[in-house]
Amino acid sequence: MTVVGGARRLGSWIESFLEYTEILPSPPLMRKWAAISFVAAAMERKIWVRSMGSDLYPNLYVFLVGPPGVGKGVAINAGERIIREVPDLMIGPTDMTAASLIDALHEAVRRVILRGEIPFAEFNSLTILSRELGVLVPAWETTLMNNLTDIYDGFTIEQKRRGRDLKIKIKNPQVNLLGACTPSYLHDVMPSGAWDQGFISRSILIYSGDKVVPDPFAEEALSSFMKRMETDLLHDLKTISSEFGRLAFTTPAATAIKAWISGGCRPEPEHIKLRSYNARRISHLLKLCMVASLSRRSDKIITIEDYSEALNWLIEAEASMPDIFKAMTSGGDSSAMEEAWNYVWTLYSKEKKPIAEHRVVHFLRERVPAHAVMKIIEIMVKSRMFEIVVTDNNFQGYKPTTRQIRLEG
Repeated sequence: MTVVGGARRLGSWIESFLEYTEILPSPPLMRKWAAISFVAAAMERKIWVRSMGSDLYPNLYVFLVGPPGVGKGVAINAGERIIREVPDLMIGPTDMTAASLIDALHEAVRRVILRGEIPFAEFNSLTILSRELGVLVPAWETTLMNNLTDIYDGFTIEQKRRGRDLKIKIKNPQVNLLGACTPSYLHDVMPSGAWDQGFISRSILIYSGDKVVPDPFAEEALSSFMKRMETDLLHDLKTISSEFGRLAFTTPAATAIKAWISGGCRPEPEHIKLRSYNARRISHLLKLCMVASLSRRSDKIITIEDYSEALNWLIEAEASMPDIFKAMTSGGDSSAMEEAWNYVWTLYSKEKKPIAEHRVVHFLRERVPAHAVMKIIEIMVKSRMFEIVVTDNNFQGYKPTTRQIRLEG
């Protein structure tokens, strides 16, 4: 591959991808992070920043997590059609063991021809896309996860295969991984201690349970727009893939990042299972700064606007991460409804007045994902677990019904 530049057709690849996929039945948060992942994948090991004495590359491990039918695979599929058309980009296997991963990465040799004193740069880069993570990784394999951890950090991979007289050495490995799974997959496959281990702390988990109701006729009306957008998205992704070099931070961007770090990287996820993840947030932010810059321009500059956009991406994603653990718990909505009924019954017995909606919402928000809260309350009203009470001063609250009334209903 020869490195060449090219004029951009789109103001932002990521924003344009969101516009292109707006008609799809997939939550905006998932479509946004699919776009972020595709830009990172196109950059491979050809773009980097200098941080703490070493080169940092923009490779990402991103997992779209949500209930069945929410549109996880839809978000991936929309961009996969485009990224597979980018020349020389290596797409990995659809199922994976530790051995098959190393074999595929060993074959994914990339040589970038340069203009200057260094004639070329060589590395091994692989993009792995999985619309169903249970197919790609059906079981938790410690060797596989350790390999992915080492590859993420860019460590040299060396293996010797017995019986095949084969010695593999990969000096500059890189994998970009975009996958999709349900909370139950994480619950069933991941051992309890995995949240404190290297692989998952290097991963960014994107959760959404919001189901998007599509317009079944939208694509027909927008067909010419969709074709033009797909052409432009492919053109700009090829341009991003052709870039090579180190990105520099402007003084305002560097100052803002240092201020964020010295201030404790706030806001920081507080869930106990995200403690190891929190240690990687600075690295995640710097990688996202590179993505934000290359998504818009080819000047190899990270501006204060790029930093702000990257930080907003990260904070938005982290706000919903704790919902994953609520969705992983056993019992589901039925258990949450019983707990909510007991909570309201206890308060009503003490206070002798309807319980304000915000108190019920807060109680459920601590136990179920945010998208499920109002749905659960609605079901509890329709199933006569709660009665809506409106007082003379327009105060609305909930009164628990007796179990006998519920059974009679």
